Amino acid sequence: MKKFLFSTLLVFACSVGVATAQLQKGSTLVGGGIGDLSMGLGDENVFNITLTPRVGYFIQDNVAIGGKVGLTYTAQPGEDAYGYNVNAFGRYYFGPDEFDTLLKQGRWFLEAGAGVGGARGIDLGFNVNFGPGYAYFLTENVAVEALLLYNGTFGDGSSNGLSLNVGFQIYFPKSLYKNLR
Repeated sequence: MKKFLFSTLLVFACSVGVATAQLQKGSTLVGGGIGDLSMGLGDENVFNITLTPRVGYFIQDNVAIGGKVGLTYTAQPGEDAYGYNVNAFGRYYFGPDEFDTLLKQGRWFLEAGAGVGGARGIDLGFNVNFGPGYAYFLTENVAVEALLLYNGTFGDGSSNGLSLNVGFQIYFPKSLYKNLR
């Protein structure tokens, strides 16, 4: 336990003062998250997990657009279920002067997306999602994120609800691409 506590404090101390990520126009983000991780007990013995890889491009400082794919697996009594969605998304990162983050290396953001989604045996439906998130930068270019989203799929087999997603994003500054040329 002492080693774990010491390691945690060491990582935190090393990350204090890290500059915020590359959120400037021309930069990209690549990463993903795990959401809807749940496991039922008793009669509702259901296990659910969603993986969501994403790629985005900053069209201006603090504003990114991109695409993401959601892949869901639900293990339940009877027959397992598989779901999917393909969405375009937009993100706006609040600057330190707009929203106090308490931690200098973190940024709040809002994300909204729309696209198509469905499940095995169900026709495609219109999918929307939106919600707040927080990116905590472990280094200048790597962040661990938490994102609370409302998800709704409308059409045959409509569904909606909230999901908490946790994952990593890597932010590639536009200067990286200039060095590759």
